[in-house]
Amino acid sequence: MSQRIPPQDDLLLAALAGLLPETHPEPASSSALRARVLADARRTRSRVVRADEGEWVPFVPGIRIKTLRRDEAGGTQTSLWRIDPGAVVPPHRHTREEECLVLEGSVLHDGVEYFAGDYLVAPPGERHEAFLSPRGALLMIRSELIPDPDRLRRPAGGE
Repeated sequence: MSQRIPPQDDLLLAALAGLLPETHPEPASSSALRARVLADARRTRSRVVRADEGEWVPFVPGIRIKTLRRDEAGGTQTSLWRIDPGAVVPPHRHTREEECLVLEGSVLHDGVEYFAGDYLVAPPGERHEAFLSPRGALLMIRSELIPDPDRLRRPAGGE
């Protein structure tokens, strides 16, 4: 808990601070500090991945994945999934929440077809049944980091 310093103590602290000798950092350390502060100020905090950047990696027949971002500290990744018409994503289970936004086309999951603009969230531990794309689709998926993509290719019961 923070306690407010009484006004008379503020005056005492100011008087004591005035008794301290004036100091100046060495020019070398001062310029190094200045350079670090300026470099940090110039560094952009946002990151852009252009549509024509990145690599589409084959996953299973008819499905390619392009990683947009990996957050090692948070244990998540964001990726685009390009699914050809008729391609099937095998059943699998996640240890963390998964978010999916249909950007183009449609996907069929548990007998329900989802279209562009539809957003799905699966809680941790939920088993995904196989789903397919009747017309082809582009999905943006945010999920757990997948250190072993082969794990998603195996049937969910064989984890």
